[in-house]
Amino acid sequence: MMRSEEHDHRHATISLEEKEDLLGLVHMRFGHVPEDVKKQIMAIDHLDVLDRLFLVAVNAANWDVFVTELQQGEESFKMTGDGFNPLAERKSEL
Repeated sequence: MMRSEEHDHRHATISLEEKEDLLGLVHMRFGHVPEDVKKQIMAIDHLDVLDRLFLVAVNAANWDVFVTELQQGEESFKMTGDGFNPLAERKSEL
């Protein structure tokens, strides 16, 4: 079980590796990551935002959905609709 001090410490710092992990995931899902998107990810300083973007990267139906969510910053907290079904575009192709 995680003690509250550990939880608070994790939220106080974001490591370079965590941001690089997100970049790797985004690259695996969508291919080339433009430099401006890399800079935005590397500038994230809230762990809640980074954690949400991991979920977005895994579940976004396409690149545009991911970039839209990246632009939301701390304002977004919910992921709903077909934009978050990674199979949505594939279903429409069938």
